[in-house]
Amino acid sequence: MQTDPVKAALMAAWVLAVATVGYVSGATSFAGWTVVAVLSLVPPVVMMRLWGAPDPSLSESIRDVLR
Repeated sequence: MQTDPVKAALMAAWVLAVATVGYVSGATSFAGWTVVAVLSLVPPVVMMRLWGAPDPSLSESIRDVLR
């Protein structure tokens, strides 16, 4: 099972959501946008480092053995 598209979609949704909250809350200073950027980028980076690939399914294991 491919999880890379799911990871990319979750990361993009998170970044857009945090950027939207930052815009709606009225972040106008450089420091405010820096906080928004850090809050939008740190969780996806942590997710990419900690979210491992799933174990192969039984059919994938059988297919690999038959090759």
